[in-house]
Amino acid sequence: MNWLVTPSRFEGLPGAGQWKDLHGIRLVLDRLGIDWGEFRFSGANIGELADRIGEAADTAIWYYTFWPEAMAELKRRCPRTRMVLRTVNAEAFQHWLRAGKDWTRLRGLPRDVYGFVRLLWRDRRCAHLADALAGISPWDDARYWRCLAGRDKVFSAPYLCPWPVLLPTVLPRPWVEREDRIVCLAGARDVIGRAHLEGFAALARRPEWTGWQFSASQGLIGDGHDDLPENVERLGCLDEPWSLLCRAKAVAVLSPVGYGFKTTIADALAAGCHVLVHPRQHARLALEDRCRTLACEPNSADLPALAATLAAPPELTAAAAQAEQLERTIGAWRQVLAG
Repeated sequence: MNWLVTPSRFEGLPGAGQWKDLHGIRLVLDRLGIDWGEFRFSGANIGELADRIGEAADTAIWYYTFWPEAMAELKRRCPRTRMVLRTVNAEAFQHWLRAGKDWTRLRGLPRDVYGFVRLLWRDRRCAHLADALAGISPWDDARYWRCLAGRDKVFSAPYLCPWPVLLPTVLPRPWVEREDRIVCLAGARDVIGRAHLEGFAALARRPEWTGWQFSASQGLIGDGHDDLPENVERLGCLDEPWSLLCRAKAVAVLSPVGYGFKTTIADALAAGCHVLVHPRQHARLALEDRCRTLACEPNSADLPALAATLAAPPELTAAAAQAEQLERTIGAWRQVLAG
């Protein structure tokens, strides 16, 4: 039996990356045809999960590194249980980036150093307890999780876009019916989200895109004070981007900063869009994703050629991209769960 241990308090807002990832994992477990169940972990009911497992050689798939103490307790009470840890970000690095520290300013520095060390220690404990780590980001796996867990424990288990199953009546439009529109889904208003919008604004100001429409979402948490040019449509908060992606021709993911895999990239590919990714993040993608996306520096001299590329449809249709994602993700999770 395989147990997906999900955080009842930290699943994330609908439409957020963590929320989408959990839906994708559920879809994969269904497609694998294995016995599995979901256990909603509150932080205090580890005894209930241990009672369900008992002496069986079950597998517990822990969603992220929230509870090292609970993982250790389950391992103690059910020693035959195989632990799989789903990783998302290089969390300690992400914390430090979001803090935006200036070493010449001491204010808040002890707090942020403490936060970095606390997250690093938490991740290290969970990685040590796990028998296998299912990573969403190859770059983070290589430079963060393998340093904490060891090379042999870490597997790649890419994100699967769940929108085609969650919204089956919303279908990607044929290329000839799509709008000449480039979309930015900014996410939260931290340093990463602001960088998404800054890159998008720089792109929208370039003359190569005459005739194109630009639309920017505030993501899930927005303040409405973004510095965007007048030709950018402000969409406000958007918790369901799938219908927008299915009628647009391109999506821009132009933040040079941040860790983890940007789930918007896989969503845009599944919708049949071109995807413009900042070169720094583009270099961090898995080879399969690098081949399907376009590296884009908003102030590059190469933009005229890039604009011409966006006029033609991507190499893969939306249906083919969805099938490729599904096959790749199912194969990866099969390997993770096989041990």
